[in-house]
Amino acid sequence: MSTEESAVPIIFSETTVLDKQTDTFPVVRQIHVQGTQRDIGRKMAEIAKDRYGVTLATNVSPDYGKARYAYLQKNYPALLERSRGVLDAYGLKEDDPSVDPTALIYSLGDIGCSMIYFPGPTTENGHAIAIRNMDFASGSISQLMGMPRQPGEPDIFGEIYVVISRPNEGYSCLYLSAIDMLSGVLDGINEHGLTIYGLIDHGVPQNSMKVTGNMVIGLNPFQTMRLVLETCRNCEEAKQVFLTNKIFDIVKGMHYLVGDAQGNSFIFEVNKTDEQAYIQDGNGRPQIMTNSTIWDLPSLDQFPQTFTDPYDSLNRYQILTEDIDAQTGNYSESFMVSTAESVFPRKSSGDLGGPAMALRPLWQVIYDMSELSMKVRFWLKDTGTDDSGNPVLTLSEWYEFSLTQN
Repeated sequence: MSTEESAVPIIFSETTVLDKQTDTFPVVRQIHVQGTQRDIGRKMAEIAKDRYGVTLATNVSPDYGKARYAYLQKNYPALLERSRGVLDAYGLKEDDPSVDPTALIYSLGDIGCSMIYFPGPTTENGHAIAIRNMDFASGSISQLMGMPRQPGEPDIFGEIYVVISRPNEGYSCLYLSAIDMLSGVLDGINEHGLTIYGLIDHGVPQNSMKVTGNMVIGLNPFQTMRLVLETCRNCEEAKQVFLTNKIFDIVKGMHYLVGDAQGNSFIFEVNKTDEQAYIQDGNGRPQIMTNSTIWDLPSLDQFPQTFTDPYDSLNRYQILTEDIDAQTGNYSESFMVSTAESVFPRKSSGDLGGPAMALRPLWQVIYDMSELSMKVRFWLKDTGTDDSGNPVLTLSEWYEFSLTQN
């Protein structure tokens, strides 16, 4: 560590936003961290190690470790520095090639979601705004696979983080995080009003790729989204990040929607059959993404006439499209919320592998790209059923966070 780095101490705080009750699902914490990338990596590794008992994956051979560090040095030096902080926390030498310190995984699973980006000229307040439903199953990885929960096994999304990261090198960002303490971005915004969202793409085959210690040299989806937030001011810069990096999927394929404060947006997808990359611009209109592959999406008149599963990705896409097209005038926040609510998941408990599983909107988040702010609420529990036999979802109050706050 240089003298300059050590002369400026890291600034860190953690508060509990939402505590778990006996009958509610998540714990939500806010982390505010400021310092060098190495300091930030060291602090996040300390949390992962002390709170979750995370250990570093061993590389198949040191060759992969060396290649991974070389890739990061060229393509993502900020993550390389955070990784060095991880090695510090574990008492290992800098750039130890025997382990993979680029991720700190404390849970993992399969994600389904719906989201809409609204350019500023289409909204009532003139701000570019995006709303996202983060849909997932309550329960553990074992339960998701149809097996009993193992002793001490946590819920996959039982512990959620709202992170404000202010690195000395790179753009400040505000994001919702789970799974990986080191990168872990599922959606977020940076100081220039650029936002990014990653959703499962059902058009990409499932794989058995490990998150860390694997034999692919590149970036996983969480690292890619963090790279975009830390280095890009607008959609044009973000496109180049996607096109010039090797991005590998974990378990399920991902596709991404990026929007900026100037009203631009695009969806990025890769056809895994021929590895062609597809960029679809929003062209100043609201842009919708669910879990269907957009580059291969049929026209609405070719959609099925009926859907046996209300949560079918095409059904959600159709509902959101029709709601937006039917609206006259500019879109209000209340319209955005009610439209997104109309595709909330209410699947029965047996649909995801085990009797304890239930697909729910674990959070609903709104990003304002002009105010650099986030409003978010979390699913707490089900409270009975409605007249149609669907569960009544109980969500928390709205919580607000902003990058303009100290």
